[in-house]
Amino acid sequence: MHIENRFRKYLLNPLSVNPKDRILLAVSGGRDSMLMAHLFFEAGYNCVIMHCNFQLRGAESDLDEQLVTTFAEQRGIDSMVEHFNTVKYAADNRISIQMAARKLRYTWFEQKRLELGAEWIAVAQHQNDHIETAFLNLSRGTGVAGLQGILPQRGHIIRPLLFAESQEITNEVNRLGIPFRDDQSNFSTKYLRNKLRLDILPKFKEITPEFDKIMVENMERFHQTVQLIEFFVKPIKQTLFQPDGEMYIINKQAIGKYI
Repeated sequence: MHIENRFRKYLLNPLSVNPKDRILLAVSGGRDSMLMAHLFFEAGYNCVIMHCNFQLRGAESDLDEQLVTTFAEQRGIDSMVEHFNTVKYAADNRISIQMAARKLRYTWFEQKRLELGAEWIAVAQHQNDHIETAFLNLSRGTGVAGLQGILPQRGHIIRPLLFAESQEITNEVNRLGIPFRDDQSNFSTKYLRNKLRLDILPKFKEITPEFDKIMVENMERFHQTVQLIEFFVKPIKQTLFQPDGEMYIINKQAIGKYI
């Protein structure tokens, strides 16, 4: 099945996106997000392209912005661009540049989603990101929930390319002649995610060629386990913790039998 058909099918299940929904597309200019924007355009969805210029790479950041806005203009898609002083925000809040960019990006997306009355914010994470996230969580310490990787939907955020592998995305971008730009920081192993992608996970593939497929199946089992746990725990939590405004009242008598 061609990626266009698989994309439309994935929007319906598991994402339950209505063809009439308005969707904000997080488009950086990289191959993943440019393919996502192309697929949404070809599928005829009501979209707005959203681009963040974090002003971290000088002229390279401006060229990314130019690529994205030109792509939108040529196809008659509405677009919005926001410039962030990411370095200052990171320093002021004493967080990493990566964390600062994430906070700025998602805060802006949600603000614009509400202003524009959009149902969804689409992010172009793919299957390899999914696997990397599980390993990142594992390396930092996690429970079963962290081993699920990336969920297809969390709140108003959807990830409609989660079914596709990185190599497939590269092949499709080349086949369809979609313009894109590579962020050279993605090839630096000083970042943990990049080190996983470039150095560590390929070693697992040397041991087990079908490593990606096996990992996705494992993560689906972890997801099913989390759902099962929540099924049994949720009614217990509702019994023990009663909401009272912005606080919860704990039923001490009821909690005793669970200790």
